[in-house]
Amino acid sequence: TYTVRGSGADVWGTADEFRFAYKSLTGDGSITARVGSVTNQNAWSKGGVMMRETLSAGSKHATMFVSAARGLAFQRRTSTNGTSASSAGAAATAPYWVRVTRIGSTFSAYESSDGSNWTLVGTATMNMTATIYVGLAVTSHADGALTTATFTGVQ
Repeated sequence: TYTVRGSGADVWGTADEFRFAYKSLTGDGSITARVGSVTNQNAWSKGGVMMRETLSAGSKHATMFVSAARGLAFQRRTSTNGTSASSAGAAATAPYWVRVTRIGSTFSAYESSDGSNWTLVGTATMNMTATIYVGLAVTSHADGALTTATFTGVQ
């Protein structure tokens, strides 16, 4: 079980504030996790899996989140310092499984209530460097207050 605590205004807009536990990935790959819980500092407090080009606030990214009270969402920024976009997933809360995959320049986000049957939430095309960062992301959406998310089954 991984426990990640994070503050920050949000992962949204043109710059992000959040906690990111990560490692590097070169080439194609995926990250999957079961978000077991997300504490509710704000309805948009959230935890999920992320692929990110850099560690800069305005980096390109593809993220599949479970929020405390607003359901699941595939959020992404397809250009550096660009505007964020979101596709709604299930109107559910934790526990829920989430996954992001990278195949070339195509990033796909998935959700699953059981970890076996997966539903595509959305895809985005963006060019990222060969080596990117993948990991677990948490934001409280209430800068200065901590949200805690737990993750299991991380692959």
